[in-house]
Amino acid sequence: MSPIVARRAIGAALVIALCSGAWYLAHPQVPDGQPPLVTLDATSVATLRDAFNRDAAHVRIIVLPSPT
Repeated sequence: MSPIVARRAIGAALVIALCSGAWYLAHPQVPDGQPPLVTLDATSVATLRDAFNRDAAHVRIIVLPSPT
């Protein structure tokens, strides 16, 4: 495979991966029966706390990803 063809193939794969990722992030889906996803901000912290405390009998996980 020539270097030009290889670069184009890698570029096409990257474009497809980026487009797929953007589509996935723009159209989040949750399993049936699960509440919809929410964005955590200053106005939704109390709602999160109440929901977390209400389900004390179940396993609960909070994930806070960081860019660093």
